[in-house]
Amino acid sequence: MNDTEGCEKVTEHKYIDHLLNRAERDKQDGDFSYFWSLLLAGEALHKLVVLGMVSAVGDDRERNRYRLQYRLVRAQGLGEWNDVLGEVLNGPPSQYLHPDLSVDRDQLTKRNPDDAWQVECVELLRQCLSQLDIEQRQTERGSPLMSWFRLFALLRNKTRGHGATRTTVSGLAGKYLNDSIRVLYGNLKLFHRPWVHLHQNINGRYRVTGIGGDATVYDYLKNESSHNLADGVYMYVDVPMRLELVVGEPDGRDFFLPNGNFNKHHYELLSYVTDDRISGDSSQFAQSPHMRISKTHGNKELLIRGNSLTNAPKFAEDYVARPDIEYRLLDLLTDDRHPIITLQGTGGIGKTSTTLNIIDKIVDQERFELIAWFSARDIDLDYAGARPVKPSVVTENDIADRYAQLVLSPDAINDRKFDRRTFFEQQLASYDGDDSCLFIFDNFETVRNPVEMFDWIERNVRLPNKVLITTRLRDFKGDYPIEVYGMTDDQAEDLIRKTASRLGIWGLLDENNVADLAKSSGGHPYVIKILLGEVVDSRRFSSPRHVIARSDEILTALFERTFRALSPCGQRIFMTLAAWNSAVPRVALEAVLIGSTNDNYEVDKAIESLLNYSFAEQHVAAEDGQTFISLPLTAHAFGKKKLETSILKSAIETDVQILQMFSPSTISDINLNLDRRLRSFINNVSSQIDRGEPFSRFEPILHMVCRSYNPGWLQLARWRIERGTAADLDLAISDIETFIQNDDNGPSSAIAWRMLAEIYGIKHDILGEINALVERSMLDSVPFHDISNTANFLNHIYRELDIDQGRLVLVERLLEVLEKRSDEANANDFSRMAWLAMHLLKEERAKEFAERGLKLDPSNVHCIRIANRPIFSV
Repeated sequence: MNDTEGCEKVTEHKYIDHLLNRAERDKQDGDFSYFWSLLLAGEALHKLVVLGMVSAVGDDRERNRYRLQYRLVRAQGLGEWNDVLGEVLNGPPSQYLHPDLSVDRDQLTKRNPDDAWQVECVELLRQCLSQLDIEQRQTERGSPLMSWFRLFALLRNKTRGHGATRTTVSGLAGKYLNDSIRVLYGNLKLFHRPWVHLHQNINGRYRVTGIGGDATVYDYLKNESSHNLADGVYMYVDVPMRLELVVGEPDGRDFFLPNGNFNKHHYELLSYVTDDRISGDSSQFAQSPHMRISKTHGNKELLIRGNSLTNAPKFAEDYVARPDIEYRLLDLLTDDRHPIITLQGTGGIGKTSTTLNIIDKIVDQERFELIAWFSARDIDLDYAGARPVKPSVVTENDIADRYAQLVLSPDAINDRKFDRRTFFEQQLASYDGDDSCLFIFDNFETVRNPVEMFDWIERNVRLPNKVLITTRLRDFKGDYPIEVYGMTDDQAEDLIRKTASRLGIWGLLDENNVADLAKSSGGHPYVIKILLGEVVDSRRFSSPRHVIARSDEILTALFERTFRALSPCGQRIFMTLAAWNSAVPRVALEAVLIGSTNDNYEVDKAIESLLNYSFAEQHVAAEDGQTFISLPLTAHAFGKKKLETSILKSAIETDVQILQMFSPSTISDINLNLDRRLRSFINNVSSQIDRGEPFSRFEPILHMVCRSYNPGWLQLARWRIERGTAADLDLAISDIETFIQNDDNGPSSAIAWRMLAEIYGIKHDILGEINALVERSMLDSVPFHDISNTANFLNHIYRELDIDQGRLVLVERLLEVLEKRSDEANANDFSRMAWLAMHLLKEERAKEFAERGLKLDPSNVHCIRIANRPIFSV
């Protein structure tokens, strides 16, 4: 049976159809244009196959998918793309390829009978090469389809890559190339799978734009808001899999693929439909895929420590005892209950170091014969910052392999009948007769699927064996959780002294500095080490910006006295902050309270009083300069007591419900900025409106926030665009215009003009759309390739515009900007400038632009067409 049985011979995939339709249009311009467009179509199809297969490589501790993407964004030719495809199909990443893609893999790698479509596809491409007199290595008929990709790379390099002349292209070569591409497109299962572009709306649900296949498998995303999928292009293989290196427009009209030119700032993505270019963020692929192991990776073999065998690493030399956590944890680990215990807390709070210290106490007892350590840590937190590391385990199979390597001989492991996973499950249930084992899973949040792995462990573990998990996130139940908070002041100061001495900077600190560090860090061990690392770098102490209180007793006394001195508005704001343990955007706090109290001046004055009395702290977000207000932990506890007996409790809880629509913040994530909080608020407003709440309830708060935070108008406009009614679109235009009037023509103005163009496009107002794009092109922050893309768009729709002086002004303004920045132009850009000049009836200028383009790229088809126009040939 042919492995494509059940597949239609004709498929629909918007991206590839766009390319093939372009080729059919260009066919009218002759064999050269037709062949050129087919070459682009084949190259895009080639890359889509590679990217589709790479997207289906699952997470693993070697980070194979990232390693392949790292190569692709740097690839300067299809040869590198072929190498990546070969590695996905036959190299180490192939073992992590999703099993549902076995058919796709077989189509590409298996040898084929003479009547197979794969053979026809390859032979047609060979005929194309022969027509062009391109030498090719002969292979046996029936070779795997992978040879098509090698041959196409050869074709590309011998024509487009090194410059094809018009005389080398025959109509027959184009016919063979077209037929070969269509056979591949029509039969490869990869293109029959459901492809879509996903965009998450403000209400949390998704806009699903079909690209190919049966998009109904994504329908659940249109109605559910509990999913967290990044915007982008997805292929459905049992679950949605994102093609991270494909950038698609939400409406499916265009898409961009990596095209090399990687540097420390960006890499290039090319549209094979329009020839437009955009930039990708190279920082996402800046880290080398070759990582060192973590300092808590664990030993490769079991060592004797006390009365136990263990592979756990030693604890840090500057560890400071935390008796409150340690005694409780030790009791739980050594009793005969609670088979699973979880240490939960934020990153760097001390979960791992506390666990390693406890191991040294447990081995002095006779509770566990074996203590097995499994680390999923993928980031080490040190003085220099966060550094990626290679985890020891990521999946259940990784854990089983690691355990077998620790306790069994190589001969036992290599026995064909030996099942490592089953063996580990048996060991969880019954380690070895009367003996018991402690299984420790560190950084559990970074395993591939924490909930599924926890369920697997819970199903199998039995007392007297025990499991200890450390994690930042806890989305599972059935364990005994212990929350790890910041250190006490004494513990924090002790840590500061020990670490400063080891780093050789103790002489740079005095006792006041130590106290400030302990207080300002909130007792967070990693924050303390980062602050000390800065002292190492600068060789001096920088005083923390915020000073928190010294002790609970003193604070409680101070709070009571000061609370009584606050105005009623000040007391209300204090209890409002206490009712929700979160950092709150100041503009949001003011907007909500002004709406409740109708007293703008008093609210502002009351917030300043809270800050002056150290009841509250103010934090400035690094990204946008907006301020957030929060309470210290002790002040929060005091405020909650006051709220419980306050007659304002019901009114305050109503205010808090609105504030919570901005989503919670902690001091550590304030860098997420107000923009994200406002987006969350609008999302929640949208949900409230869906449930019947009137928009008028929230509109004054939104407008008040936007007047204080100008980018908020863009957030509001985006929401109105998503609603899509004629009235909402008109209001969105007004919101964007308000933003532009108050902005300084920076990068955000470019975004605003782009949004304005989008709205006019929806309204089918071509003049409004192109006018907005031209205005955007006037901004210095707009990349040159974007301005060139605007010229391309204007050239295509020029005939649809009424020709009058106002329309010509748009062309003149755009051409003027392009000429000023012509040192950034490539051949395609000059061809677009030439067309603008022709619209202005400046034929000589157009000819000059075409000639400049041909100097950069003598084979540029667009400039050749312009230079060969009759008006220039006379």
